[in-house]
Amino acid sequence: MDPISGPVVLFHCGTGSELTPGVRMFLGEILPEISGRIRGREGALDLAVWCVSRLEESGLFNAGRGAIPQADGVVRRDAGAMVGDSMKALGISQVRGIPLMSRLVASLHGKSAHVHLSGVMVEPWARQNGWPEAGFQEEGHPDPLSFWSEAGESGSGTVGCVVRDGDGHLAAVTSTGGIGRMWPGRIGDSPIVGGGFYADDTLGAISMTGVGEAILTSGGGVALLVSMAHAATEGPASDCARAWLERVQKRFGATAGCVGISRGQPFFAHTSSLMVRGYVGGDRFFVADRADRDPF
Repeated sequence: MDPISGPVVLFHCGTGSELTPGVRMFLGEILPEISGRIRGREGALDLAVWCVSRLEESGLFNAGRGAIPQADGVVRRDAGAMVGDSMKALGISQVRGIPLMSRLVASLHGKSAHVHLSGVMVEPWARQNGWPEAGFQEEGHPDPLSFWSEAGESGSGTVGCVVRDGDGHLAAVTSTGGIGRMWPGRIGDSPIVGGGFYADDTLGAISMTGVGEAILTSGGGVALLVSMAHAATEGPASDCARAWLERVQKRFGATAGCVGISRGQPFFAHTSSLMVRGYVGGDRFFVADRADRDPF
């Protein structure tokens, strides 16, 4: 696998996400902005948080302003972030009233030796530090049971980003509203260190999406990175990642996807029919939703 040098940004909008006209228009706006921030030598974590917060605030995906409620009608969000130089990581889960979870996790990142905090601890801290709506229930679907009946197993749209900055440091951020038909309190892979996100300047970085239960039971994103690092045969990184995801699908009957960097090479992979993802490296932009349109 030939490495690609220089700073890069990769992002995804969740398994099942599609390049609708609205999504195309939105991504067309942020891709040049990402390129400008790369040229400005923004640090890996700051750039990853900025990218994910833009996806969250768009309302187009099941994260941030577009997050779906759990089965009791309450919206609870999860997010996580990790940096590859110090390997400091933090996941936060089941937080109410804060659409831009990536900014919240960034503000807490590195301030505690803990690597995971739940909503009951995060919400009071957030209210004291500039998020007055933290802990309050947002206006949700008027009839949650009807919502789940209509939505079926929907709930795609977890968003995530992986960055390598100009100094070669890595970062990963993932944010989600969960999946369809969630029990109240359900936590998937997205906020779990090594599950839905991971970054290590030596090993690589990854942001996952898909059915969290299957991703976690399979070992999560870090297991995928380790598998790629020790692959017996070298080939395109995306092919190696897709083979791992195909084993997950065969074993658990669940689709999953990811964006990441391994051995210096960016990669995308997914076993769902669609997954919106994008790449920015220097002045090169790329966005697609089908597997046969990747540049690597």
